[in-house]
Amino acid sequence: MIYRSFGTTNIKLSQIGFGAMRFPLTEEYDPTKIDEVKATEMLHYAIDNGVNYIDNAYPYHRQTSEIFLGKALRDGYRERVYLATKMPVWLVKSKDDSIKYFEEQLLRLQTDVIDMYLLHSLSKNAWKTVQECNVLGCLDEMLNAGKIRYAGFSFHDELPLFKEIVDAYPWTFCLIQLNYVDIDYQAGLEGLEYAHKKGLAVMVMEPLRGGKLANNVPKRVLEIIGGSRWKQTPAQFALRWVLNRPEITCVLSGMSTLAQVKENIAFASGEHIDTLTADELQLYAQAREFYRSRTKVNCTQCGYCMPCPQKIPIPFILEIYNDARMYGAIDDSRWMYKVFVKPEHRADRCTACGECEEKCPQKIPVAKFMAEADSLLRQSGDDA
Repeated sequence: MIYRSFGTTNIKLSQIGFGAMRFPLTEEYDPTKIDEVKATEMLHYAIDNGVNYIDNAYPYHRQTSEIFLGKALRDGYRERVYLATKMPVWLVKSKDDSIKYFEEQLLRLQTDVIDMYLLHSLSKNAWKTVQECNVLGCLDEMLNAGKIRYAGFSFHDELPLFKEIVDAYPWTFCLIQLNYVDIDYQAGLEGLEYAHKKGLAVMVMEPLRGGKLANNVPKRVLEIIGGSRWKQTPAQFALRWVLNRPEITCVLSGMSTLAQVKENIAFASGEHIDTLTADELQLYAQAREFYRSRTKVNCTQCGYCMPCPQKIPIPFILEIYNDARMYGAIDDSRWMYKVFVKPEHRADRCTACGECEEKCPQKIPVAKFMAEADSLLRQSGDDA
């Protein structure tokens, strides 16, 4: 396993970290039904083979992932890893809530200290909550009390806000979405470079875009991958691009099978920083352009269309609809639609009132795409 520096600290983290949001299940459509035998085997194998960073969050597996992880890290495994989890900022209404959820997470994880604690999924609204509820003051208190070792945040919004948040607090690290397709999405490459120059360790999520860059890969992309000097899988092709960047400390992988764990660990046992040539980087540009040419809806996830009077999560539905079209990830998007969107909030409840279309900077015909998305994503037998 290759290890990289965690910002300006003396800590070294495995360049692949274990994301605890996609454990195998015993029931396909119930994320709370973690297959604990298989998931424990995966975790222990990863730790025994050098992975020392485990990333979790309050809502993962509908609030059961932290509980499972607390059990799985018994028998000495907790002491061998840096444990990260995230505050559910969207649930916070006061500073006392920040403390309440943190103490609950300590109990779930069966630990006295969280090594790396993040404010989860910061966006415009979440950042407003952080400021109004003095969440940063809460972080200070927990750091001073030794209950957390390092403070960070994960991010899902636009670049200017990312820079504002980076500059607002002495963070040790941040977590951003980045892969060879999403180079200018949310924080993007510019955000990566900005945070790194400010001294933050940068962790990366979605290096395979939830597996979409590894599964059902189009023939054209396979041809592009074949133009590289390496014999590699699509997953390795995608991971190589992220791990090529020296600014990145750790790349999180939400692994669901032991085979994935073994493949990723084997790949992470090699040095990848600055190993891609200009010609090889051009291959990624070609693959990126191919995927982008298949974009169905030009949605930037800005959220200006929200709230919807029918409580339809418009940006989320457009995102998984795009994923189905761009990456051929129809089954995955259908699973997301069924599991994460309540029947009463699905796209077929759109009344075409036009309120969202008036507010959309991209002038997207939302009602039209709501009908198309529901038709594609709804499975026979789904609740009406």
